[in-house]
Amino acid sequence: MPSPSDDTEFLDATPPHWAATGLSWFLLVLAVVAVIAVIVVRIPETVGGRFTLLPVSGVDPVRAFRDGVVARVDVNEGQQVERRAPLVVIRSSAMGDRAADRRTLETQKSTDQNRLVIAQSQRETSRRANQSEIRRLETRGAYLDRLIVSKRNRLALLRELADSANSGVRRGSVGRLEAARLDFEASTIAEEIATAEDERDDVRAAIERIRQDDDARELEYQEARRTLEQSIETARIRIGALGQDLVDLSDSGMVVLSPCAGTVIRLHVSSAGAIVREGEILAEVGCRGAQLQAVLVVPETGLPMVQPGQRVKLRYDAFPFQRFGVRFGTVRWVGPGGSTRTDSASFRALVDLEDSTVRVRGVPRPLQPGMGGVGEVVTGKRSVLSYVFEPVRALRENLREAPATEAAMPADTTR
Repeated sequence: MPSPSDDTEFLDATPPHWAATGLSWFLLVLAVVAVIAVIVVRIPETVGGRFTLLPVSGVDPVRAFRDGVVARVDVNEGQQVERRAPLVVIRSSAMGDRAADRRTLETQKSTDQNRLVIAQSQRETSRRANQSEIRRLETRGAYLDRLIVSKRNRLALLRELADSANSGVRRGSVGRLEAARLDFEASTIAEEIATAEDERDDVRAAIERIRQDDDARELEYQEARRTLEQSIETARIRIGALGQDLVDLSDSGMVVLSPCAGTVIRLHVSSAGAIVREGEILAEVGCRGAQLQAVLVVPETGLPMVQPGQRVKLRYDAFPFQRFGVRFGTVRWVGPGGSTRTDSASFRALVDLEDSTVRVRGVPRPLQPGMGGVGEVVTGKRSVLSYVFEPVRALRENLREAPATEAAMPADTTR
């Protein structure tokens, strides 16, 4: 007789009916959802290419003012430059003599200016010294005037006393010695008055002589000043005339400067030794602060789907979209002609930007000319089903034969 434990050695391998039914329904619903998703879900279709930011008004071409040989290139493509920053130095032998003449005139002008400053300084020094001497002499003359008046009053008093003493001598009331003393004092004061008057006259003559000398020196200064100013003005006019031909000339050559603060978009000369002609473009600079647009390079395969008004996703190289996000724009114009710089042709499309700045750590950073990245034009949406049938369509088109023309059709043999 089998034991009860024999019935429990083997489990029932048949799943419950509700589990099989649930799994079947789950797979069925999953298949239906997949079919609906393939039919309903639409994926954006894009055309991508590289883009570069350029001013809407275009870049400023930097040209050579004179024929010559490039001596030095001070910038690189994509470099930020300030206004009037040196870009290229050109050495021109034809401008050497003019540059020497200008340096000679500048030296002469500087020398005349220094001589004029020295003459002005000497004139002011002499004038201050003369004025100080005149004030001293005038003070001395005023003192002598007061002294003469005082001594004259004293002389008049002594003469009255002397006359009274002489009358007393005749009467015998005053001694002769006293009368003689008074006469001597009166004579002494009279001599002092005469000496003071002579000194006063000398002071007045000295003041007049100083004023005459000052007037003569003023005339000499005015004549020297007129001559120097005329020489300086002549040199300035000649330097200005030469400066029109020698724009931004230095000892190393003619310096070509940036017309504005911005970014060097393109260099047409990249090394020393290149021969340039007058008016030839040396570089292109995009000015800072100008309204920017994206110049998108559209591949030939995607050109038929790109139309004005379509949205564009812009991913800047300087601002990785993983950290700073994607920026957007709108196609404004699609070029009718392409370029063949590479093996395949490419076309240009102009894109209007929606944002002029990108926030970096809370601080808005402006977009600069010359920045680049990858742009994707959203040309529409396609269902997943169309992607599924695309290999079939490609195979069908590959197997498709060209239609026969009337000339190539076989003749009717039924007659």
